[in-house]
Amino acid sequence: MNAVISGTRSDDATRLKVQIGHYAAPEPLQEALKPTIYNGGSLSRAHMGINHPVLASFLCPISALEDFKKDPAQARKWMEVGRIRMTLIDFPVFLWAGKPPASNYNEDAMHEGLFQGYFLERVRV
Repeated sequence: MNAVISGTRSDDATRLKVQIGHYAAPEPLQEALKPTIYNGGSLSRAHMGINHPVLASFLCPISALEDFKKDPAQARKWMEVGRIRMTLIDFPVFLWAGKPPASNYNEDAMHEGLFQGYFLERVRV
């Protein structure tokens, strides 16, 4: 049973990976994600996650959002080496409403807009 569940999850994730650029763009019918996520027929993940500037901004923990806004390149490096830790208790930016995600984030009312990000709406099952 667990093998079937794991296989199904893997199949779903593989299909989503190829299309992630369409889901991640705030207004995909008006403008594509920039820079684009190059697929080139490869199943490599080298161009995804924190290696992509926009996807990295989505994956950034909400507690480091200001650091990311100040210097995105440095924040990506810090995420890569663990100086900015991505943990279970520090939710990623893409969970908040806004275009871009968490654009209206208020630390004093952090629950407002939580789990209302457009990315979540697009990939829900």
